[in-house]
Amino acid sequence: MSALFTPPRDAEKVAHLGNKGRTKASHERRGLQPVENCEVLLEFVEEIDKKTGEILTYQVTEKGRKLVRTPSESRAKRYALKAVVNDLFKGSETAKCGRVNIPKQTTKILNAPAYNKSHFSGLRQCGSVWLCPVCAAKIAQRRKAELVAATTAAKAMGLQVSLMTATIPHGLGDDPVTMNKQLLKAWAYMMQSRAGKELKKFLGIEGTIRALETTYGVNGFHPHFHVLVFSQSTWTIQSIQHGFLPLWQDACVKAGLPRPSDERGLRVDGGEKAAEYVAKGLWGLEDEMTKGHMKTAKSDKGMTPWGFLDDVLETDSKQSKVLFKLYAKAFKGKRQLYWSNGLKAKLGIDEVTDEELVAIQDEDANELAELTVDEWRAVKHFGVYAGVLDTSERSPGELPVLLKSLVNSYYAIWRSRNPGRHFVKRKK
Repeated sequence: MSALFTPPRDAEKVAHLGNKGRTKASHERRGLQPVENCEVLLEFVEEIDKKTGEILTYQVTEKGRKLVRTPSESRAKRYALKAVVNDLFKGSETAKCGRVNIPKQTTKILNAPAYNKSHFSGLRQCGSVWLCPVCAAKIAQRRKAELVAATTAAKAMGLQVSLMTATIPHGLGDDPVTMNKQLLKAWAYMMQSRAGKELKKFLGIEGTIRALETTYGVNGFHPHFHVLVFSQSTWTIQSIQHGFLPLWQDACVKAGLPRPSDERGLRVDGGEKAAEYVAKGLWGLEDEMTKGHMKTAKSDKGMTPWGFLDDVLETDSKQSKVLFKLYAKAFKGKRQLYWSNGLKAKLGIDEVTDEELVAIQDEDANELAELTVDEWRAVKHFGVYAGVLDTSERSPGELPVLLKSLVNSYYAIWRSRNPGRHFVKRKK
């Protein structure tokens, strides 16, 4: 783990000091990184690193090539991170997600022929965008589709879409639970105050989509908002920024926070940045999960919470375990994406919860297999969720052979641990 992201030795003690952190407060905007425009994928190429012997995968597009994970590798990574969460939160809904059957349902493997993508069905799903890497990836992809549809509809209506980034001063040791409460209060104060309402009317703002995000760096947790602002095109982004900045500063002070700086407290970028943010998706999860052979979500701009899980996976870091639990406590029950009242109806977007998004099934999906109790037990025991799905996509005819092999190995392990006992095979 880079020294830049090494948590304090007494992280558990420092984590509840309110806004009296030991380091100088920072307003640095983290997590908003520019992304490339949409590229046409030509192929994936694998090469062997001569120094390490590692197999590297490159994505080849019209613009060149870059190091990535393949979709198969990305899925395996998500399940690996999910296993870390299962260990950290034993007995939770997230730990049961994708492992425990829905009552009276069996585990099936379904395949969507349009994309040749397989998934398990008949299992409980937590729908947690904060804790579950598997559910979060599904939700982020589908919310991204909503954002694309919203910005497209807005442009067709002649509206301007800009990106507002609202940050707060913070220091190492500031409590993320307290900061989240103050951050949300500050936003409410700004948007619901008399001055805020008059400014929105004056600027012709039709609505906003607010995303709550956080990263972690040398100054501790950094919760912040990225906001898509839909407005009449008669005003420049500088006008929007100059109008909201003093209101944001006053709202933060009213919420019990230090006054944000003029330079970094609130910034508004134009349509190009807004389009990049939409293309990147929430937290850039899709982008982070396709970066190959790199530390997940770590850079000089900050680490996302998935980076904590990656560090636990690679080093069993106790500090990262503590930090992820602090993050989980701070964001539990929070809405990641919030649309202002009436905006979805205005842009023709349906209201769908995160849980409903995760539960959506492709009506054209084909059933490839219905797993017996012992087959599903074996899959869970060996943690080969991604491998089984990969086989179902690549060589569905080999799926029965793989499942039989897993069950036989599971039987052998059970017998070695329970000598003299009779194993009762179960199909249903």
